[in-house]
Parts: sequence; C-alpha cells; structure tokens
Amino acid sequence: MTKQTTSSNTKSRPGFHSKAFGEGLEILKDEIQLAFQWQRPSILLAVHNSRHEQPKAQQSLEKELLKMNKRVEWIKATEQTLDVIIEICKAPNRDEIVFFVSEIGNADNPTSTTIYHALNLHRELLVEQHVRVVFWLIKSEASELPHHAPDFWAFRHRVVEFASRRTVKK
Repeated sequence: MTKQTTSSNTKSRPGFHSKAFGEGLEILKDEIQLAFQWQRPSILLAVHNSRHEQPKAQQSLEKELLKMNKRVEWIKATEQTLDVIIEICKAPNRDEIVFFVSEIGNADNPTSTTIYHALNLHRELLVEQHVRVVFWLIKSEASELPHHAPDFWAFRHRVVEFASRRTVKK
C-alpha cells in the first residue's frame, strides 16, 4: 500500500474557491460521519478538473476527519497496487479508517484499464466490509469509470463535483 501525505505548500488563496468547494467538503464529511454512525459503508467520488486542485480539498477533509477521531489512509494506484480494493481490505483496523484513493486512471498508463477492471471485480468487498472510502478523481477518470467499471459505478454512494478555482480579473 503506498501511503502518501498531502503537501502543505499548496497555493491557497482565501476566497478563491467557489461556494461549491465548502459545500462539497461538507457533503463528504456528512456522508462519512453518517457511515460511521450507522455502521455502513460509504463509497464516495470527489471529482476535480485537475490534480492540482485536489490537495486543498484533501487536506481540509483530512483535518475534519481527524477532529472526528478518524484516521485517513492514503492509497495511490500504482503498478504495485493495481487492485486498490484488495489493498484496502488488507488494512488492519478498517473500522476507524477513511481511505483516500487517488490516481486510478491515467491516459498514458496502460495499467489504468487493469485498475478499472479490479474496481469492477471487487466492488462488493467495499460494501461487505463496511469500508469508508473517498476516490479522488479528475474529470477524465470520472468519465471513464462508468465505461470501464460499470458495476463499480453502480455501487458508488455519492459523487461530489468540485468547481474550479475562480480567477481574478485585473
């Protein structure tokens, strides 16, 4: 399992996220909180326009989850971790963990089809084992998911799309 930490040197300018940024984080946090409260799984997809927009949301959600005494475990899809669901299921003490999965698809990566196939094949394990997971996707990954992993797509609980950062007009 590849553990990743979010870098804290993200260019963040207060007030430059659309209102949807805060709403998106609140939706994710509430869904995860209810999943723990009701002891149920939660398969969430957080969609951004590009990877460079994700770290702020990831850091913010991780901070909120730490306040709830929940641990975050990062899994980055790589050639060594093609089946992220099996990697999640290997983790001890899953009951208090929220998994953050990123980089499941890459147009230049021939293994992305294998990753989608594995998601489709092992999707039921997420539900059976009451896993709480956020898949951090970019739009191209989100659009490929229903085509390459339609059964996984049907199993997801919520999709939250984050709006792009606003630019300042001079």
